[in-house]
Amino acid sequence: MQNFHPNLIRLLVFDLDSLTANFKQESWDNFRQFLLVLDDRDFEILLISESIEASEWESFAKLSVLQSTAENAFQNNPTLSAKDVFWFSEQPELQKKISRTSHNFAGSDGCTTQNGGLQYQHLHDILQIFHPSRISSGDLSANLFKLKQHSQQVPLMLGIGGPDECGHSFFVGELTDALEDQELLVSIIDLSQVLGTEFQKRSVSSDKSSSSLWRSEEIRDWVVEEVLRPYSRGQQVYFENPPQFIQEYELCTFPFFLAPEMILLIWGTTVFLPEFEKLIDVRVLLELSAKTAAARLFALDDRENFDQSFVETYLQKEGKYYANYLSDYDVPNKIDYRINFENFNAFRLKEKT
Repeated sequence: MQNFHPNLIRLLVFDLDSLTANFKQESWDNFRQFLLVLDDRDFEILLISESIEASEWESFAKLSVLQSTAENAFQNNPTLSAKDVFWFSEQPELQKKISRTSHNFAGSDGCTTQNGGLQYQHLHDILQIFHPSRISSGDLSANLFKLKQHSQQVPLMLGIGGPDECGHSFFVGELTDALEDQELLVSIIDLSQVLGTEFQKRSVSSDKSSSSLWRSEEIRDWVVEEVLRPYSRGQQVYFENPPQFIQEYELCTFPFFLAPEMILLIWGTTVFLPEFEKLIDVRVLLELSAKTAAARLFALDDRENFDQSFVETYLQKEGKYYANYLSDYDVPNKIDYRINFENFNAFRLKEKT
């Protein structure tokens, strides 16, 4: 399957008549659970069968049904042969027709590979492939791996920013796993409790090369001068115990060790500031809609239509302060990777514009 990338797929089409011919009730239950996972990952799903009832599938957010044979559906709907559509079918003749267009299809039969498709042993194995968040983390880590392999002893610092309480730690965890899968050494500094717009009125500094968004200048100086700057110069950094003034904030684990051959992930709401300008090598921004950002801040289900007043409150306070930060420091124009972070299970790298 040439040029296939799972994160370029929008619609998953299932030829039910060929896939479920020998299904018993337990198999149907497992299949529904399988579809629920794909539904949570923001894929559109189309089920095709000569005998299907739409009412049986109404609980799915992005699922539709088509009463037809799969071959007729493919022949009569040109959109189903688009490059962002992926088929699941056990019909060799249908597979051959699909192979003349996109090659985007899978099946468990041995003929699938011969026809140019992806063969699986169990349908649930597909969940390892159509996993947007894991694929995105893998793509980003592959790029970082290339940078690190080119200069293994040169420090590499990755800054990860995004709105308050948007789920930075989830993204960092996924990326860390992907980097460690490539046997890269990773260290993490979490600035979410000591750096952010909520501190902007507490600290006033005459230093024009730094910001006033820190919990304290003492913390800022330790992070920048005692950890990041030495690391950026290729020096090892080691602290047996945390300084007294950061003990109540979980910035990192102690003993803390950092060496040039490691990759440093530093994350928080407002990490793209003047004091980091010459220290951070790669900038990643997690982007969310106001509704999703508000939902996460107030611990609401962002899939539900909750009271609009929560969004309005967010836009008047935290959202406004964050937008001002993005504008004041020209953050969008400095970003290397933008992440669509609307869905934890389906975050994706945005194409560079």
